[in-house]
Amino acid sequence: MPSSGERFSGPRERLGQRGAVRAGRLTRLAPRAFTLLELIAVMTVLVILTYLAIPNFKDVIKRVQEVRCRSNMRNITVGLQNYLQDHGNVWPQGPSPDAGPAWEDFWLAALQPYGITPGTWRCPSIPMGNDPEAPKVHYMPTMFPPVKGIANRWSTHPWLIERGDGHGHGPLISFPDGSVKPFNKVLAELGVR
Repeated sequence: MPSSGERFSGPRERLGQRGAVRAGRLTRLAPRAFTLLELIAVMTVLVILTYLAIPNFKDVIKRVQEVRCRSNMRNITVGLQNYLQDHGNVWPQGPSPDAGPAWEDFWLAALQPYGITPGTWRCPSIPMGNDPEAPKVHYMPTMFPPVKGIANRWSTHPWLIERGDGHGHGPLISFPDGSVKPFNKVLAELGVR
């Protein structure tokens, strides 16, 4: 047995963290390769996990789109509140929704100074496509007469209504307090079935 001061003096070897030590020198061990059976087993597990996860990814994407839609509606509501503060608490007066593009252009321009971009007016769940006739505005503001303070008179009167049902539980509705609720939930709260 060598004493603590002696060096290894023969073909003895011991395994260290980095390889084998032979005659006082560190040598590398050859890396062990995976067998074909191990590779097939890992691939099978990955395929099964992917198969199980794909439906969850679709649900996550739908949920993210709904959250973005709600955020858009809240941002537009904040823009409308700022507009009301700057214009004597009088609701924006533009053309009727029947005016089509002129109505959309009015709303895009009216709230643009408040940081509401054209992208904010679009629900990510509603595909745009390449149709030039597709609406630029997916949220329809309520029309109020030009009376001071009328938009804030009733807290349950909606300010914005989403076009269509992009989320599966009725169009989303935005209220003056910034809350956004699905139409079906609003009906349930009112006791309407």
